[in-house]
Amino acid sequence: TRGMEIGKTMAGDPLVLSLKSLLRHVVVLGASGSGKTVGCKVMVEEAVRAGIPVIAIDPQGDIASLAEIGDPDIAMAKGVPGQTCLDWYELADVKIWTPASTLGIPLSISPNTDVPASAREEDRIRAFGAIARTLVGIAGLTRKAEDIAAAFSMALEYADAVGILIEDLTDFAKLLSDPPFDLRERLDTLVDEKERQTAAKAFRVKMLGAQRLLFSLGRPINVDRLLGFEPGGARDQGKVRVSVVYLNTLANAAEKEMFVGALCNAIYTWMLANPATEPQALFYLDEAAPYIPPVKKPACKDSLMLLLRQARKYGVSCLLATQSPGDLDYKALGQIGTWVLGRMRTEQEAAKVEPALSAQPGVDAAAIIERLPAFRVGQFIVTSPDNFAEPQECQVRWLVSNHRTISESGLEELVSVEDRERLG
Repeated sequence: TRGMEIGKTMAGDPLVLSLKSLLRHVVVLGASGSGKTVGCKVMVEEAVRAGIPVIAIDPQGDIASLAEIGDPDIAMAKGVPGQTCLDWYELADVKIWTPASTLGIPLSISPNTDVPASAREEDRIRAFGAIARTLVGIAGLTRKAEDIAAAFSMALEYADAVGILIEDLTDFAKLLSDPPFDLRERLDTLVDEKERQTAAKAFRVKMLGAQRLLFSLGRPINVDRLLGFEPGGARDQGKVRVSVVYLNTLANAAEKEMFVGALCNAIYTWMLANPATEPQALFYLDEAAPYIPPVKKPACKDSLMLLLRQARKYGVSCLLATQSPGDLDYKALGQIGTWVLGRMRTEQEAAKVEPALSAQPGVDAAAIIERLPAFRVGQFIVTSPDNFAEPQECQVRWLVSNHRTISESGLEELVSVEDRERLG
């Protein structure tokens, strides 16, 4: 199987990551201006060339420009093989999704309680637990959060078992405020009547005013559609879908965290129903620091951690990017098999990657750390025991797609009216 050729070593040889190694996930680290986003977009282009669809979270507008074709003459002059350009032009089906907005393809979130009955029981329980914790974050419930999450999970499992359909927050609010007698008895062991009604009201409030757009504008998240597997979609057309989820259309950090959590839950339940041993999808989270920090617990953190721990068993690969390893929870970093290290601001910042380097026998971590602050744009050290016996230094290749920041006002020209109507 063809690997991902992300650049050249200092000796001029191709640097190739095997597709199988993607299942142990990748993190790209580097200071602002180090070229880490370009490095990640190169991996997206290479995933498409290998036939792997991508769901990319774009917090700042840098990823949306994948929808623009770069200049092939410049790319080839920069050393990109013509076949690489041709593959991208012929295969890539880039769609830009905009939560709570019609600037792109509108996309909404729902409780997403469709956990496949065929999955292992422990995976089903994990899925309901992750959905419940995201719902706690959506409702903004901080007091007794763990008890409330357990109660929500209990309610979701009950609804699934007896066939109660929960399509939106209003349905879930109704179940909480007026549960069947046997469910009420179970819920009473965790939360009282007042707490249940408070939670139900919080969900009803979310369906009012401007904030209802996040839950009602556009179709709810559907992972088959995001991956291009819908009837008549990218796969049926011989193409590979890249779904860019543009977060800047959301009003604040809390809404972004809710959305990322809901998306992770949807990917998790999708992969339980679609297991694979080879990489079948790539989930890319750019600027990951706010979503999986070391100390704080945003609404999406548990769902992201679950994805990192479980996704490899189902053929889903994760790609994270941030400025420093200190930005991310160490448990998340413990799930990463390939580290791509670019320029760091200082030697002290670079020293935070020492554990990843020192874990590999014979690696001179101190020498690498000393060099990182002086790296050029696009120059990286790649540590990947699945691919290389020792760290490899490389320069990432030029992008075939365009690279610029897309503002909200620039989205409309990148999304066709047909796509908005057909997909949104």
